[in-house]
Formats: sequence, structure tokens, C-alpha cells
Amino acid sequence: MSFLMNALAMAGKELKVLLKDKGALAVLFLLPLLFSAIMGGPQKMLSDVGETGPGEEPALQIEAYLVNQDSGPYGAQVADALSAITMLDIEALDTAEEADQLVADGERPAAIIIPASFSAQIDAYVPTEIRLIVDPTEEEASSIVSGIAEKAASSVEMLGEIQYGIRTVMVESGVYDQLEPRALAAIQAQTLGVIWAQAQEIRQNPVIRVESKDVAGEEVLADWNPFSYLTPSFTVMFSFFLVGFVAEALLKEKESGAFRRLLSSPMQRGSIIAGKLLAYMAVVFLQVLVMFTVGNVLYNMPLGDSLVGIVVLTLALALTAASLGLMIGSLFGTSKTAGNAGTILGFVLMIIGGCIYPTFWAEGMVFYLSQLTPHAHAIDGYIKLMAEGAGVGAVLPNIGIMIGMAAAFFGIAMWRFKFE
Repeated sequence: MSFLMNALAMAGKELKVLLKDKGALAVLFLLPLLFSAIMGGPQKMLSDVGETGPGEEPALQIEAYLVNQDSGPYGAQVADALSAITMLDIEALDTAEEADQLVADGERPAAIIIPASFSAQIDAYVPTEIRLIVDPTEEEASSIVSGIAEKAASSVEMLGEIQYGIRTVMVESGVYDQLEPRALAAIQAQTLGVIWAQAQEIRQNPVIRVESKDVAGEEVLADWNPFSYLTPSFTVMFSFFLVGFVAEALLKEKESGAFRRLLSSPMQRGSIIAGKLLAYMAVVFLQVLVMFTVGNVLYNMPLGDSLVGIVVLTLALALTAASLGLMIGSLFGTSKTAGNAGTILGFVLMIIGGCIYPTFWAEGMVFYLSQLTPHAHAIDGYIKLMAEGAGVGAVLPNIGIMIGMAAAFFGIAMWRFKFE
């Protein structure tokens, strides 16, 4: 009984420390919500604007001017997207003054102006906007052009939001201050490239397509909610960003001499480690609760029919993430080194494990490599439970593999870690 009480006291202390760290809370809770929202939108963006079937003429075509004052890549992307929309008949002009005059003369109902600072502000994650010049007598046409321009810009502005999220993760974890500029740029570019490629892939080809039949026997293509994949994948991804926090916190206590004071008390070594394990498992449970609740309430993400399955799978996920953090903490000598290693490992595992692209449906080496990560088994389990409506029995292999990994991580941590 004393062992359990000591472990719970240790867990309570760890949670109080973490709750005071606003940076850690932002990385663990706010960023996964941001990434899911960013990635869930592409299917409904440009591909839904002015879309027509093969050989069909658009039901409505509106004339507008376009002035691209931006010399960067994002302005060109927006201009190309607008030109490709069949609902718009775009005429390019050189200056905003010329467009203003022609709209005032009634030549066309609207003009879209991409400002010179558009690309630079997106890269710096500074709020920017596309200006619209409209003819007040053509209110309906102007409103349509405004909506199309906003959607065209949102796909490009999403890049800035993704870059901001990546940069925030690295800053809050301490990696930004520790690595050389070239290494930082490489990690950011690689991560951005993978996430952006997946965003485009999701927009063009949904990860899951569900076919059903109506009462007449006709096949009907059911809409698939992208958050059935995105929310679990980003939840798993950011659960393992906890690894760096666990490893760093473990070694900070060793460096400060806190462990020596604890060991001089009646508290056993096992209860100290167990308390830390319980605390960070509780954090992962809270991450899953927040993410899945928001996904269900705001985005109609299905939760499936097996609450027991979700709870048990989340228990395995939490145990694995916390144990991996303890193992990383046991393998490094300083808190900063361990924290940086945990964060970099999080970036590597999120790509290999299918958090950005569903590698568990890939073939060959990509698939087999993903199976070596707990990420792939957790995401696969959540999709089975939530998107496919499976029961707990279907995810027992996923749970068993993750618990096996957790046992290995914890065993190494206990073997390698020195309290003094």
C-alpha cells in the first residue's frame, strides 16, 4: 500500500510541474488540434471550387482581373489556382491602379490583388490578405469572386500555418537553440515537405473510401470523414513528443540532487519511477480525451462502437510513450541532450510510423519499417475501432505489440538509469 501511495504522490508532483509549463502544454495539446484542423480542410478547398465534369461547361462564369504584385512562390501558386478555376474568366494586369480604373469603368465586376509582401508574410507567419476591388453595382458577382479568392489563398496560407507549428514544436522543446542552423533548416524542410505532400494527397485521394448499397442494390460512395485518420494520427504523433519532456524531466531531477533527497526518505526507487510513469500516462490519456472530444463535437469524427477498445488501446499507447521517455532519459548524460534526442526521435518516428502518411497500407520495405514503431500499431488500432467500427478483439494484436515494446523500453530504462 505504501508503494502505491508513494507512486501516486510522485505522479501528482510531476503533473503539477507539467501544468505550470505553458510551452509544454501548447506542444502537447494545442498543436495537435491545429495540425488536425489544417490537414482536414484540403479536401474541401480548391477541388470543390468551380468543379465541372469532363467536357462540361461551367454553369456560371464570372469575369475578373488579377494583379499579382508578389515575386515569391506563394503569389504565383494562388494566381495559377485562380486561373485554373473554370468559373472565373481571369485577365491578368500589371498594376492595381489599372485594375481599379477598369472596374470603376464597369469593364469587369471585380479585381483580385495579390500584395507584394504575400510570400514573405506567409513565410514569417505574419497575417496577410488578398485585396479585392469590386463594383458595388455587381454585388452577387463580387461576392462569388471574394469566396473563390479566399479558398484559393487558404490552400497556400496553410503552408505558413504548418511551418509555424513545426517551428513552435522545435522552439518549445529546446531543439531550436541547440542545433546548427543547417540542421534546423533540414529538419524543418523535411517535415514541411512530408506534411504538405500528405495534405495534397488527402485532398486528391481520401485515405479510406467506403462503398455501401442502398435498398435497390445500387452502390453508393459514402463520404469518409478525414478526421477519422487525421485526429488519431496527430494524437499519436504528439503523444510521442512527450518523450523529450519525460527524458529531460527525469535527468533534471538527477542533476538538481532531487533523487538523492528522495532516496534518503522512506520512498523506494520503484515508486519514484512508477510515479513518473503514471503521471505521463495520465497526460497521454488527457491528450486523447481532448483530441477525440474536439474531433467528434466539431468535425463529426466517428468514435466507433467499442469504448472499451479505445480505452485499452490508449492505455497501451500511454504506457509505450512514457516508457520510451524513461528509456531515452536513461541513455543520455544531461537533461538537454536527452530532451533534444527525444524531440528528434519524435520527428523521425512520426514519419516512419504513419502519422503523416498512412504507411501501414503501403507495401514492401516502407510497410515493414513502419511496423517497427508503436505509432503504426496505435493508428491502425484507432482506425479499426473508430472508422471501421471494429470491436476490441480486432485490436488485440496492436495492443499486444505495443505493450511488448513498452516492456522492452521500461526494462532498458531500469537497467541503465542511475539515480546518483
